[in-house]
Amino acid sequence: MITGFQALSGVTIIGFILGWVISSLSVYLAARIIGVQVSFLRVLVGTLFVGIISFIIIVSASSLFTSNLFIIALIIVFVIALAIYKSLFNISWIKAFVILIIAGVIFFGIMLILVLILVPFALASIFSGLSAAP
Repeated sequence: MITGFQALSGVTIIGFILGWVISSLSVYLAARIIGVQVSFLRVLVGTLFVGIISFIIIVSASSLFTSNLFIIALIIVFVIALAIYKSLFNISWIKAFVILIIAGVIFFGIMLILVLILVPFALASIFSGLSAAP
């Protein structure tokens, strides 16, 4: 029998992998758009590093409950992401910046499409349990 915690853990792992692949796909497409030839495996590794470092910094900043520190943490994460992609893809700071901006737009578009596709199914499952009063 699967407990609630085990089910939640499974959903969390699937969500992490799905988010990782979608963000990696966004970075890969952005790199291809500006003419940077990089393998998808290298993008996966870079995105994983950026994700882990971002998580650590943002959780650390969030635990202190100051909005100024959180904004500074976001800036630090952005600069670290630039540095990781710059060194991993052997590109300039400007190209890394452009890749991150384009990847953000692509990621937003993919997520918007997924939401538009999945929301009707979620609403249908919510309302299927409701019955009209006799």
